[in-house]
Amino acid sequence: MKYVMTFEKYQTYNDYQKGRSRWGSPEELKQDAILSLKHMLPTFDEKWIDSIEDVSDDKKGIKFEARVGKDIVHMFKIGGFRGSWEFYLNKKRIKNSELKNELELKNMDELERFLKYAKGYDFYADYIDDGGQWKKATANNEVIVNMFSSLSGSDKKKAIKELSKEFDKDQIERIFKL
Repeated sequence: MKYVMTFEKYQTYNDYQKGRSRWGSPEELKQDAILSLKHMLPTFDEKWIDSIEDVSDDKKGIKFEARVGKDIVHMFKIGGFRGSWEFYLNKKRIKNSELKNELELKNMDELERFLKYAKGYDFYADYIDDGGQWKKATANNEVIVNMFSSLSGSDKKKAIKELSKEFDKDQIERIFKL
């Protein structure tokens, strides 16, 4: 049996004190961790982050622990550039896109998710000349309509009320039927 040895090297605070790095203080790294985590949240808002603390270790590297709802997100600094973090959700390594989807499913209800994506509905998709763009736009519209269909009756009314604040009410009622 062959053994595979991994050489994951996480960044430490000492790495930022060496050389000509112009950034890398603990406060700057915490701000970078918060910004990177905000990109993974359902909406780009700090309201989802209950707490974040620096739990770094000289041997293991720079590590932040954030509590998002009932979940714990660990972030390890993996590179010298801003935004280069490795994420763990509840002690399990996870890709960035999967983390965003998991947090969205766990922390947002169906109405909130619908309202988030409904703003991307293309009311003029039928007028697109390019076949590829038309397919993408109509597929996106179909997903949004299916999300609306899965809402309860009271949530459908709330959704139409919210959407009518931003869009023409006639268009909304033509597409999203109660």
